Amino acid sequence: LEVAFQKSTCYIRDLKGNVLITDSHGTDLYSITLQDTSSPNPICLLAKATSSQAWLWHRRLSHLNFDTINLLSKNNIVIGLPKLKFFKDHLCSSCELGKAKRKFFQIKTTPSSKRQLHLLHKDLCGPMR
Repeated sequence: LEVAFQKSTCYIRDLKGNVLITDSHGTDLYSITLQDTSSPNPICLLAKATSSQAWLWHRRLSHLNFDTINLLSKNNIVIGLPKLKFFKDHLCSSCELGKAKRKFFQIKTTPSSKRQLHLLHKDLCGPMR
């Protein structure tokens, strides 16, 4: 789709250049109703989220899984989240690192302290009641 502004009129065109919707603004705001479309048949301007939209919302929602994002979108729970079908087309590197397990530290066979008072133990918690 292409959106073009000429003077006080907004034109929305398809990829072939056919004008789908036109509207003029009143007070710095273009409000378009889908009943004003030039086509006699109802049209769908966007059926599914693009890959960039899906990953943008995945990051905005703290790397939430796509099934839950689709549920939020379907039930209109999040303001601004488009009602689209989000799909996962590749693995998120941040999610992969977050789910990875860290290797354990190796157990030292010889103590680090070699002399007296070289190793200090301290109570960081304080007295307990």
